[in-house]
Amino acid sequence: MDSCRKMLGKRIKELRKSKNLTQEKLSELVGFEPNHITKIEAGKHFPQPEKLEILAKIFDVQVKDLFDYEHKISKQTLKQKIIEWLDDAQSAEIEYVYKMINSLKELKREIRRG
Repeated sequence: MDSCRKMLGKRIKELRKSKNLTQEKLSELVGFEPNHITKIEAGKHFPQPEKLEILAKIFDVQVKDLFDYEHKISKQTLKQKIIEWLDDAQSAEIEYVYKMINSLKELKREIRRG
């Protein structure tokens, strides 16, 4: 349960920052004491179900999305998944993905140049 609280805390912090909310403002919107969000984000407290629903509405997500910890994958895990996919892919698929990556890299360079 400890790791679940910590992961939920990280997710709430991530969503809060994506909405440009301070901990104080989020506490106010949810109806928490001012330091309660700090404790939740640190993985020390777990919000009540009705508060999870309020948080989800504030973040414009479903409650289940508060528990979506898989969306951030480590670089090493991504590399491994790509290698596994490449091992099973056909030559034409690999070539297509290669061209897409090169196109994205070129687009990124153009954006940087302005």
